[in-house]
Amino acid sequence: MSHHTPPQIAERLEIAILTSERMRLHWIDERDELHYFTEVIPLELAEGKDADYLLCRVVGEEQVISVRVDLIQNLPTPVK
Repeated sequence: MSHHTPPQIAERLEIAILTSERMRLHWIDERDELHYFTEVIPLELAEGKDADYLLCRVVGEEQVISVRVDLIQNLPTPVK
């Protein structure tokens, strides 16, 4: 389990990965600070040195991208 991402967020992402859920994510790229809004299928939650990354396949393309989890703007969270 990750040290950077809150447990409820990591759990939500793991469920999305296990079920191959399509997610329409809005995030800010950490390198160029551009905003992206793309439909993806999450593949893996990877722990980095300073942040966690969600590896995703872009729907309709063969491209795999890495999205910094804390820069996702619209991540659905569980309601408790």
